[in-house]
Amino acid sequence: IGDGGNDVAMIQEADVGVGLFGKEGKQAALSSDFSITKFCHLKRLLFWHGRLGYKRSCALAQFIVHRGVLLTIIQVIFSLSFFLAPVSLYNG
Repeated sequence: IGDGGNDVAMIQEADVGVGLFGKEGKQAALSSDFSITKFCHLKRLLFWHGRLGYKRSCALAQFIVHRGVLLTIIQVIFSLSFFLAPVSLYNG
C-alpha cells in the first residue's frame, strides 16, 4: 500500500499493489493494481478479495471431494462387474 512517488517500486514489486490518490501525487495510484481514494476504502477491498479467495478454496475442496466419490463409485461398479474380485481399475 503506497500513497506517493517513493512507493512506486514497492507497489510494482508486490503481488498485489494498492495505491492511494493523495497529496503527494498520483504516481502510486497509476502504478498500482488497485487504486483507492481513502484508507477507509481499503477495508472493503480486503473483504472483497478475502471473500473471493474463500469461494475459490471452497470450490476446489468441493471438486476434490466429488472427484473422490466419483472414482469410488467407478471402482465399485468395476468390482461388481468382475463378481467382487479384488481387481483394481487404477494402478497405484
